[in-house]
Amino acid sequence: MTISSIGQKIISFVYFTIIARQIGVESTGKYFFALSFTTIFVVFVDLGLTNVLVREGAKAKEKIQNYFSTVLSVKILLGILTYLSAIIAINLMGYEVETKHLVYLSAVTMLFDSLHLSVYGVLRVYGNLRYEALGAISSQLLTMILGTIFLYSGLPIIFLILAYTLPSFLNFCYASTILYWQYKIKLIPRHDKEAFKLMAKIAVPFALSAIFTRLYAYADSVILSKLAGDEAVGWYSIPYKVTFAFQFLPFALLASLFPRFSEYFVSNKERLARIFEQSVKYLMVVVFPIAVGISVLARDIIVTLYKEQYLNSVFPLQILMVSLIFIFLSGPVTTLLNACDKQITQTVIIAFVAVVNITLNFILIPHFGVNAVAFAALVGNFLILAIGYYFVPKITSVSHTYLLKSLGQVFVSSFVMGIAVWYVNLQTNFIFAILSGAVVYPIMIFITRAMKKQDVLTLIEMIKK
Repeated sequence: MTISSIGQKIISFVYFTIIARQIGVESTGKYFFALSFTTIFVVFVDLGLTNVLVREGAKAKEKIQNYFSTVLSVKILLGILTYLSAIIAINLMGYEVETKHLVYLSAVTMLFDSLHLSVYGVLRVYGNLRYEALGAISSQLLTMILGTIFLYSGLPIIFLILAYTLPSFLNFCYASTILYWQYKIKLIPRHDKEAFKLMAKIAVPFALSAIFTRLYAYADSVILSKLAGDEAVGWYSIPYKVTFAFQFLPFALLASLFPRFSEYFVSNKERLARIFEQSVKYLMVVVFPIAVGISVLARDIIVTLYKEQYLNSVFPLQILMVSLIFIFLSGPVTTLLNACDKQITQTVIIAFVAVVNITLNFILIPHFGVNAVAFAALVGNFLILAIGYYFVPKITSVSHTYLLKSLGQVFVSSFVMGIAVWYVNLQTNFIFAILSGAVVYPIMIFITRAMKKQDVLTLIEMIKK
């Protein structure tokens, strides 16, 4: 799954780069808006039911068919209502016909995505992730192949959405076939009143968390579209995609941390604190050179990959690179809260930050355009880290001195690397600048003792587990 996740993000980044270069800023804005708009709505099709299906199905595998059939029956009804809601909403917002059509088709993709999510959820109950990993990366690859063919055939933008719809449908068929072939679980919607009562009650916190997370992640693009137009969304889509492309990096570490946090929360609070401190330090070491390097080279990267039509994406990219630091460092914090019985606290934090983010977008976008969206995201990610970190000492006693010292060491290393990258870029080009940074930074983190040999060995061991 980790390899699949990395592969998906690489394919997605390459594919989006091809699209952005070929169709221009305004059309990219329409395309990105349609996907963002329906992504907000898709959460209302699932409402945390898949998480409950996995959790409860793992406890009682003999009831999995009943649970699965009940979830299907509910999701079909929710899917119809959500689709109609998306159609009504896009019409009430007064968008042009082309944008409406993009949303109509994108919303169909949304329904298939939600259905195969639950099918793969059942496979997770049986501990079988290989089919999901294969299906996910194959679907993404097929999307890129179809989309590239449609793109270079000169077909309308809606065919780029179709390039998502067809693979999503095929992925659903593939997953359903595997489910029946391997475990004889049938794709039959059937409502069981008692099963629904059990699952609905458990699903509430999952649903609230998912809704607020989705609003926080995608509402800014919708607001930007309405207040500043498609061109502004096109400019914002580039830094958003670049930032998103790097977020797979903490996944392996955080997947390793969750069960260990849960275990040590019960058995060894001191060990819990040390593991937390190490994880924050490791992510500092990873994210700072990425953020500093891309910030220094932002203009060259944008012009080279996306052409000069996206020059207005440069400053938002630099802002989001600072934001990426907070995204990485908040990972261990949110994982700690969720693993140590503070999931309600985490949901409240996300809800509060979502409200702040949406408010800032409405206030700032009319004055600062695309830069306002990036700034609002920066503030939101900082708040998730700062507020979440406030609750960490209530769980375990961490060494703030150790973390501040690590931050200073990593900052100095990244600063020196940034100067080297800037200077080499002035003399040659950004490719050589990246290579120089790749040489200077490892030297600096050992000079400043931000990382020692034992730190590297411990990190490798954590990821292996």
